[in-house]
Amino acid sequence: MPGVPDLSLLSHDQKDALITALMAQVAALNARVAELEAKLGLPPKTPDNSSLPPSKGQKASAPSKPKAKANPHAGAYRPLHPDPTRERIVSALVCQSCGADVSTVAQSAVQVYDRIEIPEVKPDVTRVTLKGGVCPCCARRFKAAAPEGLEPGSRSGRTFAPSSSICARSRAFRWRG
Repeated sequence: MPGVPDLSLLSHDQKDALITALMAQVAALNARVAELEAKLGLPPKTPDNSSLPPSKGQKASAPSKPKAKANPHAGAYRPLHPDPTRERIVSALVCQSCGADVSTVAQSAVQVYDRIEIPEVKPDVTRVTLKGGVCPCCARRFKAAAPEGLEPGSRSGRTFAPSSSICARSRAFRWRG
C-alpha cells in the first residue's frame, strides 16, 4: 500500500472495503510464506540434482594458506649473543622504494641479527728441544728428561688425541702414529 489513508475521513462502507482488501493481501502473503518455508527443507539445487549447468555448481574450496604470525612465540628465533665481538649499526642512505635520500631522517632499529663466523683453526704447536751432551765425569752421552705430557713418541697432545682417533676410524686421513 502506498500510504495509509486517514481512517477518520472514510465512511463505514469504505472501511469495510479496505479491511476486505487488506485481508486478501494478508492471505496471499501467508500463502507465499508457507511456500518459502516449504522450500527451506529441500536440498539446494546442484548440477547433480537439477538442470543447472556444471559451471554453476559448488566450487571446490581452495586450500587455505596458513596465516602469517603477528607475534612469533618465544623460541621462534635464535637469541642474540650476549657479548658480540663487534657491532655494526647501519643506517639507510636511500629509500628502497623510490630512491629518495633518507640519510638525514631519524631511523630506528628494524632488524637485529648476529652474523657468526667460525675463526680459522690454528694448531698450537709446541716444539720440544731436549738438550744433551757428553758428561765430563764419565765421558758418556746424556740428554735432558722430557717434560711431563710432552714425552717423545707421539706427535699429538692430549686435546688432539680424541679427535684424531675419530678421524682415523672414519679414514679422513692416514694415521702415522
